[in-house]
Amino acid sequence: MSIVHNCLIRGINSVYNQCINVTTRGTDTDKLDFANYAFQWTEMVHEHHSSEDSTIFPSMGEIAGVPGLMDVNSNEHAVFHDKIGQYADYLKGVIQGKEKLDGEKVKNLIDSFMPELHTHLGNEIDTLVDLEKYDKVDWDAWFKKEVGKMIKDLMGQYEYRINIFPLSIILHDKSFDDGVWKTFPPIPYVVGLVLRWMYMYKNQHWWRFAGCDFKGYPKELPFA
Repeated sequence: MSIVHNCLIRGINSVYNQCINVTTRGTDTDKLDFANYAFQWTEMVHEHHSSEDSTIFPSMGEIAGVPGLMDVNSNEHAVFHDKIGQYADYLKGVIQGKEKLDGEKVKNLIDSFMPELHTHLGNEIDTLVDLEKYDKVDWDAWFKKEVGKMIKDLMGQYEYRINIFPLSIILHDKSFDDGVWKTFPPIPYVVGLVLRWMYMYKNQHWWRFAGCDFKGYPKELPFA
């Protein structure tokens, strides 16, 4: 879970640190690509929290024998949900040509929800660490099983494969902590190669704004 959270933070940081320069120095194509990149981050957040609320969190309470175990974390989603929605709506307006990309507005919108989101991400990890008290559950095995099923279902969706899956590669720094997390996302190596080849190049012009390349290793932000 912490890896996904790091992806979310790394993604929004890349938007925040480039939005002004994309606005002032970028071409019309750069601005449109950037808006699409930034918008897909909101879709990643939505998918992540929807999965937690609908499946992951209720199941955790059930197997731990504590209904509502994760309610405090699930309820925090509502704190920033609408503000991220406003950010997403603005980006959709840019993509549709109804709005002009304004770096200052992007930063202000991010500032409106990011403190609460950052606090939530930290709180959630604290809750997960505290699960050790429910030692009758093999949480590692359970998470691997549930995440595996979830990824299988999501990868069956074409839009997910071309628009959200790439973010799990380009927002995850495989060199972090001496590469201890380099096997993320949890898919077989050969499958990962095929998926990269088949789907990551579809919208490759969007992904150039990320902090990692298609292999998951750090690179310079083009507009930082």
